[in-house]
Formats: sequence, C-alpha cells, structure tokens
Amino acid sequence: MASKDTAIRALCRRLGKEYRVCTIDFEPVIYRDFGNGFNVEISGVYTTSNTKKATLYLWYGERQPECLIVKTVRDVQRDEIADVVEGLLHYSYALLADGFDAGDGPLGHQFKITNCMNGGSGMKYRIFYGTEPKFSDRDLQDFSRGSYECRRLLRNKHGQLAIISQCKDEDIPVWKVEYGFSCMVFGTFDEAMAFCRGKFTDLDGREV
Repeated sequence: MASKDTAIRALCRRLGKEYRVCTIDFEPVIYRDFGNGFNVEISGVYTTSNTKKATLYLWYGERQPECLIVKTVRDVQRDEIADVVEGLLHYSYALLADGFDAGDGPLGHQFKITNCMNGGSGMKYRIFYGTEPKFSDRDLQDFSRGSYECRRLLRNKHGQLAIISQCKDEDIPVWKVEYGFSCMVFGTFDEAMAFCRGKFTDLDGREV
C-alpha cells in the first residue's frame, strides 16, 4: 500500500502543475495560488484512502497578520476537487469585480487571522514536571485574557493546545479560537467548533 506522502503527491500531480504540497498547521495539504491575491487549501487528503472527502478553503492574503478564509467547501469527493477549485477561482474573480476588500469585517463568511506571536504582557507561563503537561477544565481560567473568557480547551495530535474563548462584551459576543500563532474569530460557538472539527480533539483525545 502506498504511503500517505506518496498518495498526496500523486493526487497533486493529477490535479496539475499549478498545485503543490505544503504543510499548514502541521498537516500536509495541497495548495494552489490563484495569482490574484486568493489561494486555495485542499485539506483532508493526507491519507491513503481514496474515499475520504476533502475540505477546501479559499484564502485571501498570503501571510500573517492579515489573512482571511473567505469560503469553505466541505465533503468534496476526490474526482470533484478540480472542478470545485475552478469554481472557487471564478468566485474569487467575482469578488474582486464586486470590489472585495481584505479590510472587510471578519464576521459572517470571513474569518480573520491575527499574529499572536508578540502575545504581550497578558501571556501566562506555567511550569510542568514530567514529560507531558496535563490540562483539565479546571485550567480554563488560566487561559482567560482581557475581555475574553476561556470556555474550552482542545488539543491537536501533537499536543498543541487550542483555546476556545468568548468575548464578555454583550454587544460583540464573538468566539475566538487560538492555537500556535493564529487566532480565528467566529460569530457563534457552533462555527468555532465546526472549524476545530477534524483538527483538534478534547483533552481526553475524543473527537469534538
């Protein structure tokens, strides 16, 4: 049986020379730059299974701190990926024709990423003894910062934490997903968890 690396490279070659394999958020994905400020990420294809469906993300912008996920297409069959990508390409040009601006609000269908590398004085540090830090729901308050209250902790397969928090301002009760140096902002808890599904598990390793 072919390895995952062999399988994703073979799929990339079938899609065409405009595509390449790269790693995003620790996951090998297939990527295509549309050359108009938009690019597409094909996730869920690092597998030897030909029946597992892909998720496609249409991005605007090339680097942090200002990148937007403009559109997400889920449950795409392998033989439909190329057609869906072409549809997203036309969609991106339609957005530009309508005067799309990366400065548009991040809520609704656009999710904003900001660079949290310079986390500032609000960053907290903890010392752990042993080989692996242990977290539980009792630690939620340690990850609440400023106007955001931590409501849930998740982790990826590498042990990296994802912090799910909600703004305490009743006028803008948005939800935030923080992991690594990225921060995603969503309008509802369900949207935040939909983004996390397949990327993270709960602290006990169960799917969310």
